[in-house]
Amino acid sequence: MKLDVQFNSGTTPWPHMLDAVLAAEHHGYGVAWVVDHLSGQVMRGDRMLECFTLTGALAATTTSIGIGTLVANVWNRPVGVLAAAAASAQLISGGRLWLGIGAGASPNSTFGAEHAAVGITLDPDIAARHQRVRDFLAVARDMWTDGVVNGVTGFPVPATTPPIIVGVNSVALATVAATETDGINIRWNHPRFEAIIDAARAARPAGMQPLLVTTWEPWSESLMDADSPQRRLYQRLEIDRLIVVHFDPADLSLISPVA
Repeated sequence: MKLDVQFNSGTTPWPHMLDAVLAAEHHGYGVAWVVDHLSGQVMRGDRMLECFTLTGALAATTTSIGIGTLVANVWNRPVGVLAAAAASAQLISGGRLWLGIGAGASPNSTFGAEHAAVGITLDPDIAARHQRVRDFLAVARDMWTDGVVNGVTGFPVPATTPPIIVGVNSVALATVAATETDGINIRWNHPRFEAIIDAARAARPAGMQPLLVTTWEPWSESLMDADSPQRRLYQRLEIDRLIVVHFDPADLSLISPVA
């Protein structure tokens, strides 16, 4: 199991963010993930760095660590803009992007407030939000093949397609992810954690690469111990990547060599 890290750009400003990611790169973390929010308020902070501006900056200032979005909300941009942004980040990073995407929250949720504030309409129908994920994947496949979309040429084309994982909270979306993308991400304390993972693996079509299964959990000292009960559980469940999340301002003293 690979160990990744995520820093909260609502509480960790640039250039402190860069220092933290460079420390993670030095200490052997696989991927540094960034959030895709518009407002610091919804992420316990007072400011927010825009996701793909930050992703591009990190892609240009690091050399070996993967740079990931956890997760890029398919409602924050037109799906074609999201596809172009991801392709650009993949090109700038030299192929180190990990594209996590999400279907977005209900407009009545805590997270919905930031969208309402700037005039982004979230669909209250969960099936419509899942369809938006499919819409993005369709546009990305067209654009990334040859840079042509609906007869218009010159869109960015990544040299290699970035791995795509979907943040999931249900069997329905996990099935979409399993059949159309590289993997899933599910929070560590989801009440149906194992059931959703099992459903996603069962839905994976024969002939595709094995499904990537990732999870995230808030940083804790015990989680840094490779022999901790939680790490052993993830190993037993064959989790591919554990993403350790620092919600508070990044503390470089807590970024230790990967165990």
